[in-house]
Amino acid sequence: MNRILRRALAIGTGVAAVSALAAVPAEAQTISGGSCGAGYYQQDAYPLGDSQGATGAGVIFLYYNSSTGKNCAILRRDADFLVSDGMGITLKSSTGGVDSDGQRAYTQYAGPVYVNARGACVQITANITGVWKDSAYLAKTHSENTGWVHCG
Repeated sequence: MNRILRRALAIGTGVAAVSALAAVPAEAQTISGGSCGAGYYQQDAYPLGDSQGATGAGVIFLYYNSSTGKNCAILRRDADFLVSDGMGITLKSSTGGVDSDGQRAYTQYAGPVYVNARGACVQITANITGVWKDSAYLAKTHSENTGWVHCG
């Protein structure tokens, strides 16, 4: 039940983020890295890591462009999670395509990554290392693997 609630909150957060980006000029979206580009629509959002924040340590957003058949994925950190050792994301297609993005220097988001996946499944793996704001704990790596999703 907790995972269902976290997923609903992640999707709601994604809708709000996409709505906010719609009001931003395309040049600013490109600079912020918050958009996969024209024609992409959010398909899903997945919480990453533990449930301390509303969405876990971060949220994986999956987008699809029906005219190109490409999927796109972006990982964004939770506002209360402080990244200490980077973040990364990998998007795979069941037909063999793969794209990855990640660096130790990333602190806000990783991606976008793209694969052609018309008529195929996609799998997203992502990780983020850091601590919760005001936490006395050592840095921890949070990971997520969606398994094969959005087939077809």
